[in-house]
Amino acid sequence: MKRVQRLLMALAFGFVFAGCDKSKVQEQDVALMADLECQARQLKEERFQAANEFRLRGDSLMKANRTLTEKQKIEEDSLKESLTRRTGELATRLTYVMDSLFDVRYKTVEQREAFDQALAKKVGEICE
Repeated sequence: MKRVQRLLMALAFGFVFAGCDKSKVQEQDVALMADLECQARQLKEERFQAANEFRLRGDSLMKANRTLTEKQKIEEDSLKESLTRRTGELATRLTYVMDSLFDVRYKTVEQREAFDQALAKKVGEICE
């Protein structure tokens, strides 16, 4: 987890000191954040699908007056744990990168609004 944070911090600050022109830097920043946003959306969809599967299985078992087997409980718990861990890691990365970018590059309201607009456009282009 710490390695990921260090890598993201290095990437964020690397963009700052790379000597690129402002539009190129903003494109890179937007691409990085859009990629993370798309990952978050995909993970959210995975969580919803898993929750629906758990509910459907629970309903079916309840109608049949049965309970989950020990193996099924372990599988569900493992999936829940994995999704929770991945969600937390991604949220940390998103927050860390966004805070780093806003602290270094996008300090004014106007800069942040321009960044947000560019990000929304990019997310619309690359996320399914």
